[in-house]
Amino acid sequence: MAAVQSVVTPQAPIKSAPHAAASLDTEALFGETVTVDECENGFSHVVLGTDGYRGWMPSACLGGMPDVTHQVIVPHSYVTAGADVKSPGISHLSLGARLHVCPHPDDDGTSPFVEIDFAGTPGFVPRVHISPLSVVCDDWVAVAEQLMGSPYRWGGRASTGLDCSALVQLSLAVAGKAVPRDSGPQHAIGYALDETDELQRGDLVFWAGHVGIMQDRDRLLHANAHHMAVASEPLAVAIRRIAATTGPVSARRRP
Repeated sequence: MAAVQSVVTPQAPIKSAPHAAASLDTEALFGETVTVDECENGFSHVVLGTDGYRGWMPSACLGGMPDVTHQVIVPHSYVTAGADVKSPGISHLSLGARLHVCPHPDDDGTSPFVEIDFAGTPGFVPRVHISPLSVVCDDWVAVAEQLMGSPYRWGGRASTGLDCSALVQLSLAVAGKAVPRDSGPQHAIGYALDETDELQRGDLVFWAGHVGIMQDRDRLLHANAHHMAVASEPLAVAIRRIAATTGPVSARRRP
């Protein structure tokens, strides 16, 4: 019988098969929910609630937690044992992690830390690092730009390492827009642009198996294996280089 559980580790691999050496397909983040339909060899076969991705996750990454209320809106945050900058660290969290903020009647919104439920343990995170799920960011490209320099990782979906389509998905999520995980289905985001349309901030440029975000009409931000990082470069430079291995631009879309 299928059961809904939560990810209780900072991030959790979703693999192609139930063993440690299997390839990484994607990752789930702390607080995201999955539906488990079978278990094998210490792994659970899951469907990720965020985007429907299916695969095998280590069962130790799963557990129960209260309903999420907030999300992390900065590249990295840390969970501490107390509401103090000198308090010992418990763990780290990535952009996009989902949190249950513990309600306190006397919280007037001025304390620099908020208490969260960290997999059944009280923890604290900086208030400026999180936002209620009901609040969306106006400039989602600015969120993506915060990740500049983050390592490129095939299948990665956390600020510690991510791929091109994860950069798009995580950044748009902070703006309240749920989009598919992979660049192929992401071709359906928004509406198509003609080649004669001038690109603008927030437009997406696609190649076969790759996607990048326009910072303005000339510069492209993308997680890529050439720089092995999230990097910004002139679109014209990227087009020439990618054409040699992948081919021409396959689509331009405006979310």
